[in-house]
Amino acid sequence: MSEINWSHDGRRITLPVRILRADNPFDLTFLDAVALVDIGATVSGIDQSIAEKLGLESLGKRPLQSAQGLGHTERYMFRIGLMPDGSDQASLPFIFDACYGFSLTGSEHFTALIGMDILRQCDFAIDRQSRCRLVFG
Repeated sequence: MSEINWSHDGRRITLPVRILRADNPFDLTFLDAVALVDIGATVSGIDQSIAEKLGLESLGKRPLQSAQGLGHTERYMFRIGLMPDGSDQASLPFIFDACYGFSLTGSEHFTALIGMDILRQCDFAIDRQSRCRLVFG
């Protein structure tokens, strides 16, 4: 099992991730992103700019219920990769199976969102001192 340990800022829980195309499992081309960990989200999401830079094909708009209400947003297939503690930039990330996720609208604090589709494959813990731990693999 691999793990990531970090501290959150007291307002939101974010961590670095890598976003990859889902159409070819041998294509390890990625974009770095900062992901919000959201236990209230059913599915994961990526910023529209990431989808465009990776050349992801839209799967159409679908309804999305969020804290801001009901809206319609583009859907994409993508993969999320996590770099375990102790790995260097030359290491390969742990890559989860493809997600059927949604397009985020611009946030200045994060460019991806990790929802329960990914978190249910992990052990996630947070303590009173703002330390977070994510175990996966």
